[in-house]
Order: sequence, then structure tokens, then C-alpha cells
Amino acid sequence: MRSSADQKDRSTDFAAWAKFVAGVLLLAGVVLGLMQGYTPPGPAGEVFRNNLRYGIDATPLFYTELEFCAPDE
Repeated sequence: MRSSADQKDRSTDFAAWAKFVAGVLLLAGVVLGLMQGYTPPGPAGEVFRNNLRYGIDATPLFYTELEFCAPDE
């Protein structure tokens, strides 16, 4: 027979995995939404829309912020 502690551990493990799977699905949904061209409302969305409107590639800005990714001069 299993003790109540074993059953509690199983329910805790299941809850942890359920939260993990829900988080992964939520993150995948956000990524897919942004890939479809959705831009968030507010100031962040305005920046995205401005970059898209004028063809600005902001990708290099992210990499120059990190020391180990910046090119050596």
C-alpha cells in the first residue's frame, strides 16, 4: 500500500509538470503571435510599428549591449 505522503508527492509532481507545460504553451503562443506580425499596444507597440514602417533593423542593438557579443576593436 502506498502512504499518503507518496500520494501527496505525486500530486505535487503533477501540479509542477502541469504548470511547466502551461508555461511552455503560453510562451509558444506569444512567440507565434509575434511571428504573425502582432504588435503589443502602448509605447512598445509604437516602437515596433515605427521600426516596421521605416524598415529599421533593430537586431544589432541587442547584441551590442552584451560585452561578449560585441566585436573587438
